[in-house]
Amino acid sequence: IGRLAGKDGKTKFTIENATRTRIMLADTRIHILGSFQNIRVARDALCSLILGSPASKVYSKLRSTCARSNDS
Repeated sequence: IGRLAGKDGKTKFTIENATRTRIMLADTRIHILGSFQNIRVARDALCSLILGSPASKVYSKLRSTCARSNDS
């Protein structure tokens, strides 16, 4: 959970803003609220973090994914 929240909630906040979702970390569960497409992008980012990817790599992937979705 600490890895997903980040320092002062920065990681969670960044993913929420980039994907326009709300992420709730409750004990061992993670709840993501938003549109289907945005939830999928946020879930992929969270899964990458859980599997050990560095936060900077996840952020850059989020930026490229969001830029691609904004262009269409």
